[in-house]
Amino acid sequence: MLVYWILLSVPIYFLLGKAYNGANTPRWVWLTFGSFLLILIGLRHQVGCDWLAYTEGLEFTKEAPWEVIYDLRNEVGYTLLSWLSLFFGFGIYGVNFFCAFIFSGGLISLSRAQPYPWLSILVAIPYLVIVVAMGYTRQAAAIGLLMYGFVYLLRGKIALHLACVLSAGLFHKTAFVFAALALLKPGGSKLKKTLGVGLIVSMIGGAYFLEQAESFMLNYVGHTMKSDGGQIRVLMSCLPALIFFWYWEKWGQKFEDRWLFGVMSLLSIMCLPLVAIASTAVDRMALYLIPLQLVVWARFPMLVQGHIERNSAILMIIAYSAVVQFTWLFFGTHAGCWVPYENLLFPSF
Repeated sequence: MLVYWILLSVPIYFLLGKAYNGANTPRWVWLTFGSFLLILIGLRHQVGCDWLAYTEGLEFTKEAPWEVIYDLRNEVGYTLLSWLSLFFGFGIYGVNFFCAFIFSGGLISLSRAQPYPWLSILVAIPYLVIVVAMGYTRQAAAIGLLMYGFVYLLRGKIALHLACVLSAGLFHKTAFVFAALALLKPGGSKLKKTLGVGLIVSMIGGAYFLEQAESFMLNYVGHTMKSDGGQIRVLMSCLPALIFFWYWEKWGQKFEDRWLFGVMSLLSIMCLPLVAIASTAVDRMALYLIPLQLVVWARFPMLVQGHIERNSAILMIIAYSAVVQFTWLFFGTHAGCWVPYENLLFPSF
Protein backbone atom coordinates (compact mmCIF):
# COMPACT_ATOMS: atom_id res chain seq x y z
CA MET A 1 0.00 0.00 0.00
CA LEU A 2 3.07 2.24 -0.02
CA VAL A 3 2.17 3.50 -3.50
CA TYR A 4 -1.05 5.03 -2.16
CA TRP A 5 0.85 7.05 0.44
CA ILE A 6 3.40 8.16 -2.15
CA LEU A 7 0.50 9.35 -4.29
CA LEU A 8 -0.99 11.28 -1.37
CA SER A 9 2.37 12.85 -0.55
CA VAL A 10 2.63 14.54 -3.96
CA PRO A 11 -0.07 17.22 -3.39
CA ILE A 12 1.06 17.59 0.24
CA TYR A 13 4.57 18.39 -1.00
CA PHE A 14 3.28 21.14 -3.30
CA LEU A 15 0.96 22.52 -0.62
CA LEU A 16 3.64 22.70 2.08
CA GLY A 17 6.66 23.32 -0.11
CA LYS A 18 7.73 26.64 -1.58
CA ALA A 19 8.47 25.51 -5.14
CA TYR A 20 5.11 25.62 -6.93
CA ASN A 21 2.55 26.26 -4.24
CA GLY A 22 -0.89 26.88 -5.71
CA ALA A 23 -2.05 27.92 -9.14
CA ASN A 24 1.44 28.83 -10.40
CA THR A 25 2.39 25.19 -10.95
CA PRO A 26 4.11 24.88 -14.38
CA ARG A 27 2.53 22.85 -17.14
CA TRP A 28 5.34 20.28 -17.11
CA VAL A 29 4.58 19.44 -13.47
CA TRP A 30 0.93 18.79 -14.31
CA LEU A 31 1.96 16.66 -17.29
CA THR A 32 4.31 14.65 -15.09
CA PHE A 33 1.72 14.16 -12.38
CA GLY A 34 -0.94 13.28 -14.96
CA SER A 35 1.36 10.65 -16.46
CA PHE A 36 1.99 9.24 -12.97
CA LEU A 37 -1.77 8.99 -12.40
CA LEU A 38 -2.29 7.45 -15.82
CA ILE A 39 0.24 4.70 -15.13
CA LEU A 40 -1.05 3.96 -11.62
CA ILE A 41 -4.70 3.80 -12.66
CA GLY A 42 -4.47 2.56 -16.23
CA LEU A 43 -1.84 -0.17 -15.84
CA ARG A 44 -2.95 -1.57 -12.49
CA HIS A 45 -3.21 -5.35 -12.26
CA GLN A 46 -5.91 -7.16 -10.28
CA VAL A 47 -6.71 -4.07 -8.22
CA GLY A 48 -10.32 -3.46 -7.16
CA CYS A 49 -13.12 -5.82 -6.19
CA ASP A 50 -14.70 -5.62 -9.66
CA TRP A 51 -11.53 -6.70 -11.48
CA LEU A 52 -12.84 -10.21 -12.16
CA ALA A 53 -16.24 -8.90 -13.26
CA TYR A 54 -14.61 -6.52 -15.76
CA THR A 55 -12.31 -9.20 -17.16
CA GLU A 56 -15.19 -11.67 -17.49
CA GLY A 57 -17.26 -8.99 -19.19
CA LEU A 58 -14.42 -8.40 -21.63
CA GLU A 59 -14.28 -12.12 -22.44
CA PHE A 60 -18.02 -12.05 -23.06
CA THR A 61 -17.53 -9.08 -25.41
CA LYS A 62 -14.94 -11.13 -27.29
CA GLU A 63 -17.33 -14.00 -27.97
CA ALA A 64 -20.85 -12.53 -28.14
CA PRO A 65 -22.45 -10.67 -31.07
CA TRP A 66 -22.64 -6.85 -30.80
CA GLU A 67 -26.44 -6.86 -30.53
CA VAL A 68 -26.37 -9.16 -27.50
CA ILE A 69 -23.61 -7.16 -25.80
CA TYR A 70 -25.46 -3.86 -26.26
CA ASP A 71 -28.77 -5.27 -25.01
CA LEU A 72 -27.12 -6.45 -21.79
CA ARG A 73 -24.92 -3.42 -21.09
CA ASN A 74 -26.44 -0.38 -22.83
CA GLU A 75 -23.26 1.64 -22.15
CA VAL A 76 -22.28 1.79 -25.82
CA GLY A 77 -19.15 3.89 -25.22
CA TYR A 78 -17.59 1.36 -22.86
CA THR A 79 -18.72 -1.53 -25.07
CA LEU A 80 -17.13 0.03 -28.16
CA LEU A 81 -13.94 0.76 -26.22
CA SER A 82 -13.82 -2.87 -25.04
CA TRP A 83 -14.25 -4.13 -28.59
CA LEU A 84 -11.47 -1.87 -29.92
CA SER A 85 -9.11 -2.90 -27.11
CA LEU A 86 -9.71 -6.55 -27.92
CA PHE A 87 -9.30 -5.90 -31.65
CA PHE A 88 -5.86 -4.34 -31.13
CA GLY A 89 -4.82 -6.96 -28.57
CA PHE A 90 -4.62 -4.69 -25.51
CA GLY A 91 -7.25 -6.53 -23.46
CA ILE A 92 -8.44 -5.15 -20.13
CA TYR A 93 -5.34 -2.94 -19.85
CA GLY A 94 -6.24 -1.02 -22.98
CA VAL A 95 -9.73 -0.33 -21.61
CA ASN A 96 -8.39 0.71 -18.21
CA PHE A 97 -5.69 2.91 -19.73
CA PHE A 98 -8.07 4.84 -21.95
CA CYS A 99 -10.60 5.31 -19.13
CA ALA A 100 -7.75 6.43 -16.84
CA PHE A 101 -6.72 8.96 -19.50
CA ILE A 102 -10.22 10.45 -19.52
CA PHE A 103 -10.48 10.48 -15.73
CA SER A 104 -7.02 11.95 -15.09
CA GLY A 105 -7.56 14.69 -17.65
CA GLY A 106 -10.92 15.63 -16.15
CA LEU A 107 -9.54 15.65 -12.61
CA ILE A 108 -6.59 17.89 -13.49
CA SER A 109 -8.78 20.18 -15.61
CA LEU A 110 -11.24 20.77 -12.75
CA SER A 111 -8.44 21.10 -10.18
CA ARG A 112 -6.49 23.64 -12.20
CA ALA A 113 -9.61 25.82 -12.33
CA GLN A 114 -9.49 26.15 -8.51
CA PRO A 115 -7.55 28.73 -6.44
CA TYR A 116 -5.76 25.88 -4.62
CA PRO A 117 -5.48 23.16 -7.28
CA TRP A 118 -3.34 20.83 -5.17
CA LEU A 119 -5.97 20.85 -2.43
CA SER A 120 -8.44 19.57 -5.00
CA ILE A 121 -6.02 16.81 -6.01
CA LEU A 122 -5.35 15.98 -2.36
CA VAL A 123 -9.02 15.55 -1.49
CA ALA A 124 -9.57 13.45 -4.61
CA ILE A 125 -6.86 10.86 -3.90
CA PRO A 126 -8.18 8.88 -0.88
CA TYR A 127 -11.52 7.98 -2.44
CA LEU A 128 -12.11 9.34 -5.94
CA VAL A 129 -8.72 8.26 -7.30
CA ILE A 130 -7.90 5.15 -5.28
CA VAL A 131 -11.36 3.63 -4.83
CA VAL A 132 -13.41 4.92 -7.76
CA ALA A 133 -10.83 5.32 -10.53
CA MET A 134 -9.05 2.08 -9.60
CA GLY A 135 -12.22 0.13 -8.91
CA TYR A 136 -15.17 1.39 -10.94
CA THR A 137 -13.78 1.87 -14.44
CA ARG A 138 -16.97 2.90 -16.25
CA GLN A 139 -18.06 5.34 -13.53
CA ALA A 140 -14.53 6.80 -13.37
CA ALA A 141 -14.57 7.58 -17.10
CA ALA A 142 -18.04 9.12 -16.74
CA ILE A 143 -16.93 11.26 -13.77
CA GLY A 144 -13.84 12.39 -15.68
CA LEU A 145 -16.01 13.58 -18.57
CA LEU A 146 -18.41 15.29 -16.15
CA MET A 147 -15.50 17.17 -14.56
CA TYR A 148 -14.54 18.42 -18.02
CA GLY A 149 -18.19 19.37 -18.48
CA PHE A 150 -18.32 21.37 -15.24
CA VAL A 151 -15.31 23.43 -16.35
CA TYR A 152 -16.94 24.15 -19.72
CA LEU A 153 -20.24 25.02 -18.03
CA LEU A 154 -18.54 27.53 -15.75
CA ARG A 155 -16.94 29.14 -18.80
CA GLY A 156 -20.32 29.47 -20.47
CA LYS A 157 -19.60 26.82 -23.12
CA ILE A 158 -22.95 25.04 -22.91
CA ALA A 159 -22.53 22.97 -26.07
CA LEU A 160 -19.21 21.52 -24.88
CA HIS A 161 -20.73 20.84 -21.45
CA LEU A 162 -23.59 18.90 -23.04
CA ALA A 163 -21.15 17.01 -25.27
CA CYS A 164 -19.19 15.93 -22.19
CA VAL A 165 -22.35 14.87 -20.34
CA LEU A 166 -23.64 12.89 -23.31
CA SER A 167 -20.25 11.22 -23.69
CA ALA A 168 -20.26 10.40 -19.95
CA GLY A 169 -23.66 8.78 -20.36
CA LEU A 170 -22.17 6.43 -22.96
CA PHE A 171 -19.96 5.02 -20.21
CA HIS A 172 -22.58 5.04 -17.44
CA LYS A 173 -26.13 6.06 -18.28
CA THR A 174 -26.87 7.59 -14.87
CA ALA A 175 -24.57 10.50 -15.83
CA PHE A 176 -27.20 11.80 -18.29
CA VAL A 177 -28.98 13.54 -15.40
CA PHE A 178 -26.34 16.29 -15.36
CA ALA A 179 -27.42 17.55 -18.78
CA ALA A 180 -30.20 19.32 -16.89
CA LEU A 181 -27.67 21.61 -15.20
CA ALA A 182 -27.42 23.67 -18.38
CA LEU A 183 -31.08 24.63 -17.95
CA LEU A 184 -30.45 25.98 -14.43
CA LYS A 185 -27.80 28.52 -15.46
CA PRO A 186 -28.68 32.08 -14.36
CA GLY A 187 -30.25 34.22 -17.04
CA GLY A 188 -32.51 31.52 -18.41
CA SER A 189 -36.29 31.59 -18.33
CA LYS A 190 -38.34 30.20 -15.47
CA LEU A 191 -39.63 27.54 -17.86
CA LYS A 192 -36.09 26.28 -18.53
CA LYS A 193 -35.25 26.22 -14.83
CA THR A 194 -38.47 24.39 -14.00
CA LEU A 195 -37.73 21.91 -16.77
CA GLY A 196 -34.20 21.42 -15.44
CA VAL A 197 -35.40 20.71 -11.90
CA GLY A 198 -38.07 18.39 -13.27
CA LEU A 199 -35.53 16.43 -15.28
CA ILE A 200 -33.22 16.00 -12.29
CA VAL A 201 -36.04 14.89 -9.99
CA SER A 202 -37.56 12.53 -12.57
CA MET A 203 -34.25 10.88 -13.43
CA ILE A 204 -33.32 10.40 -9.78
CA GLY A 205 -36.81 9.03 -9.16
CA GLY A 206 -36.40 6.72 -12.14
CA ALA A 207 -33.14 5.41 -10.70
CA TYR A 208 -34.95 4.73 -7.40
CA PHE A 209 -37.78 2.77 -9.01
CA LEU A 210 -35.27 0.86 -11.12
CA GLU A 211 -33.47 -0.20 -7.95
CA GLN A 212 -36.75 -1.24 -6.36
CA ALA A 213 -37.46 -3.46 -9.36
CA GLU A 214 -33.95 -4.93 -9.25
CA SER A 215 -34.25 -5.52 -5.51
CA PHE A 216 -37.57 -7.28 -5.98
CA MET A 217 -36.07 -9.64 -8.53
CA LEU A 218 -33.01 -10.35 -6.38
CA ASN A 219 -35.08 -10.92 -3.24
CA TYR A 220 -37.26 -13.31 -5.21
CA VAL A 221 -34.28 -15.61 -5.70
CA GLY A 222 -33.00 -15.14 -2.16
CA HIS A 223 -30.48 -12.31 -2.47
CA THR A 224 -30.41 -8.70 -1.36
CA MET A 225 -29.05 -5.63 -3.07
CA LYS A 226 -27.30 -3.13 -0.86
CA SER A 227 -24.46 -0.70 -1.43
CA ASP A 228 -22.00 -1.11 1.45
CA GLY A 229 -20.62 2.11 2.85
CA GLY A 230 -23.13 4.28 1.01
CA GLN A 231 -23.89 6.36 4.10
CA ILE A 232 -20.22 7.24 4.61
CA ARG A 233 -19.76 8.22 0.97
CA VAL A 234 -22.85 10.43 1.12
CA LEU A 235 -21.64 12.04 4.37
CA MET A 236 -18.33 12.88 2.72
CA SER A 237 -20.22 15.08 0.26
CA CYS A 238 -22.67 16.41 2.86
CA LEU A 239 -19.90 18.06 4.92
CA PRO A 240 -18.63 20.31 2.08
CA ALA A 241 -22.26 20.94 1.10
CA LEU A 242 -22.96 22.32 4.57
CA ILE A 243 -19.78 24.40 4.42
CA PHE A 244 -20.93 25.78 1.07
CA PHE A 245 -24.27 26.92 2.51
CA TRP A 246 -22.57 28.33 5.63
CA TYR A 247 -20.45 30.57 3.41
CA TRP A 248 -23.27 31.25 0.93
CA GLU A 249 -22.84 35.02 0.89
CA LYS A 250 -19.05 35.03 0.77
CA TRP A 251 -19.04 32.37 -1.97
CA GLY A 252 -21.27 34.61 -4.07
CA GLN A 253 -18.92 37.55 -3.55
CA LYS A 254 -15.81 35.64 -4.62
CA PHE A 255 -17.12 33.24 -7.25
CA GLU A 256 -19.73 33.39 -10.01
CA ASP A 257 -20.75 29.74 -9.92
CA ARG A 258 -22.84 29.66 -6.76
CA TRP A 259 -25.86 28.42 -8.71
CA LEU A 260 -24.04 25.27 -9.93
CA PHE A 261 -22.52 24.18 -6.64
CA GLY A 262 -25.69 25.21 -4.84
CA VAL A 263 -27.59 22.60 -6.87
CA MET A 264 -24.90 19.97 -6.24
CA SER A 265 -24.83 20.80 -2.51
CA LEU A 266 -28.59 20.50 -2.29
CA LEU A 267 -28.52 17.14 -4.07
CA SER A 268 -25.77 15.93 -1.71
CA ILE A 269 -27.84 16.80 1.36
CA MET A 270 -30.96 15.23 -0.17
CA CYS A 271 -29.03 11.97 -0.64
CA LEU A 272 -28.50 11.57 3.12
CA PRO A 273 -32.07 10.57 4.11
CA LEU A 274 -32.64 8.76 0.79
CA VAL A 275 -29.63 6.46 1.12
CA ALA A 276 -31.43 4.47 3.82
CA ILE A 277 -34.32 3.54 1.50
CA ALA A 278 -32.51 3.30 -1.85
CA SER A 279 -28.87 2.69 -1.04
CA THR A 280 -27.67 1.55 -4.45
CA ALA A 281 -29.44 4.18 -6.55
CA VAL A 282 -28.42 7.02 -4.21
CA ASP A 283 -24.87 5.71 -3.90
CA ARG A 284 -24.51 5.72 -7.68
CA MET A 285 -25.74 9.30 -7.82
CA ALA A 286 -23.43 10.28 -4.93
CA LEU A 287 -20.41 9.19 -6.98
CA TYR A 288 -21.14 11.95 -9.49
CA LEU A 289 -21.39 14.52 -6.69
CA ILE A 290 -17.84 13.84 -5.48
CA PRO A 291 -16.47 16.77 -7.58
CA LEU A 292 -18.32 19.03 -5.13
CA GLN A 293 -15.85 17.91 -2.46
CA LEU A 294 -12.91 18.85 -4.67
CA VAL A 295 -14.24 22.34 -5.39
CA VAL A 296 -15.42 23.26 -1.86
CA TRP A 297 -12.28 22.04 -0.08
CA ALA A 298 -10.05 23.70 -2.70
CA ARG A 299 -11.83 27.02 -2.10
CA PHE A 300 -12.32 26.76 1.64
CA PRO A 301 -9.09 28.64 2.50
CA MET A 302 -10.40 31.53 0.38
CA LEU A 303 -13.56 31.71 2.49
CA VAL A 304 -11.91 32.09 5.90
CA GLN A 305 -10.47 35.31 7.30
CA GLY A 306 -6.77 35.93 7.93
CA HIS A 307 -3.45 34.40 6.89
CA ILE A 308 -3.18 32.16 9.95
CA GLU A 309 -6.72 30.87 9.51
CA ARG A 310 -6.03 30.16 5.84
CA ASN A 311 -2.91 28.13 6.60
CA SER A 312 -4.76 26.33 9.40
CA ALA A 313 -7.52 25.42 6.95
CA ILE A 314 -4.97 23.91 4.56
CA LEU A 315 -3.39 21.86 7.35
CA MET A 316 -6.83 20.71 8.49
CA ILE A 317 -7.71 19.50 4.98
CA ILE A 318 -4.37 17.68 4.72
CA ALA A 319 -5.05 15.94 8.04
CA TYR A 320 -8.63 15.13 6.99
CA SER A 321 -7.48 13.53 3.72
CA ALA A 322 -4.78 11.50 5.49
CA VAL A 323 -7.33 10.24 8.04
CA VAL A 324 -9.78 9.27 5.29
CA GLN A 325 -7.10 7.31 3.44
CA PHE A 326 -5.77 5.65 6.60
CA THR A 327 -9.28 4.66 7.73
CA TRP A 328 -10.23 3.19 4.39
CA LEU A 329 -6.97 1.28 3.83
CA PHE A 330 -6.85 -0.22 7.32
CA PHE A 331 -10.52 -0.58 8.22
CA GLY A 332 -12.40 -0.58 4.90
CA THR A 333 -14.50 -3.69 4.34
CA HIS A 334 -13.19 -4.20 0.81
CA ALA A 335 -9.74 -2.63 1.16
CA GLY A 336 -8.17 -6.06 0.66
CA CYS A 337 -9.09 -5.81 -3.03
CA TRP A 338 -6.68 -2.87 -3.36
CA VAL A 339 -3.82 -4.22 -1.22
CA PRO A 340 -1.20 -5.12 -2.26
CA TYR A 341 -1.11 -2.80 -5.25
CA GLU A 342 0.16 -4.39 -8.45
CA ASN A 343 1.12 -2.82 -11.78
CA LEU A 344 2.36 -4.09 -15.13
CA LEU A 345 5.46 -1.89 -14.93
CA PHE A 346 6.69 -2.53 -11.41
CA PRO A 347 6.35 -5.14 -8.63
CA SER A 348 3.64 -5.09 -6.00
CA PHE A 349 4.15 -2.96 -2.88
